[in-house]
Amino acid sequence: MAKEKTQIDWIEDAQDTLEGFEDLNSQTMAIPFLKLAQDLTPETKKAKPVFIQGLEPGMFFNSVTKKIYGNELKVIIIKFECIYIEWKPDRGGFVGYHSPENARKLAVDQTFGAWKTKEGNDLQEYYTYYCLIVGEEHFGPIVYSMTSSAIKVAKQLNRALTTQMMDNGKRALPYYLIFDLESVHVEKDANDWFLPKFTFDSYINKEQYEIIGSERKMLPDKPVDYALIEDKRNNVEQDF
Repeated sequence: MAKEKTQIDWIEDAQDTLEGFEDLNSQTMAIPFLKLAQDLTPETKKAKPVFIQGLEPGMFFNSVTKKIYGNELKVIIIKFECIYIEWKPDRGGFVGYHSPENARKLAVDQTFGAWKTKEGNDLQEYYTYYCLIVGEEHFGPIVYSMTSSAIKVAKQLNRALTTQMMDNGKRALPYYLIFDLESVHVEKDANDWFLPKFTFDSYINKEQYEIIGSERKMLPDKPVDYALIEDKRNNVEQDF
C-alpha cells in the first residue's frame, strides 16, 4: 500500500522558486535582539504596552517574538562587531555610527567609559554578537549587544572565542563553539542588576555547521538598526 503524502512531502516535490521575494533579506526584516531584562525594562511592567507576561528581571527574551528564554540558554556566535555610536548629550538621540578608529579621532575626551566629541556628544562602545540559539538554529540570527558595565564580560568572551584549542591541536574558529549563556545578579553600592555570563559548553555538530555556513553568508554588512540599540541603551543596560 502506497504511503500517503503529507503536506511536507508535496512541498519537497514542488519545483517552486523565490521569484518575487528577492528583496526579502536581513536588510528588509526586523532583526531580533536577545535582551536581558533588568528592573527598569519596560517589558517587565504590567502598565506598559510592551509588557510580556511572565518576564522577570534576570531573564533573557526575544525582542521580536517576545519569547522568554529564562535565566539560561545556549548560543553559537557567528559574527562579532565592535562599533561606537554617537549620541547627543543626555541621551538626546542618535547621531551616527563610527568604527573604533574614527571614534578615537573624534573623541577629545577619552575618559574610560565616557568618550566625548568636541560638540559634547557621547561616544559609546558596543560589542555586538550575532548568535544562533541552540535548538532554534533554523530561525536565524539573533543579536546580543553589550555596552557599559558588560564590556568587561564581552572582552572575556572574545578571549574565549579566540583561544579554544581542539583535541587535534588546532585552534577552534569562534563559530565552532557553543556557549552556555546565563544571567548573574551583581550588586554595587546601593545598586543591583544582572550581567551575562558566557561559559564554553561544547562544539557544534555537522548539522549546525551547515546552518552556520548558510547564515553567515546572509548576515548584513552594515551595523544593526540603531533604533533597537537605542531602546536597549535607554531601557535595558544600566550604567554602573
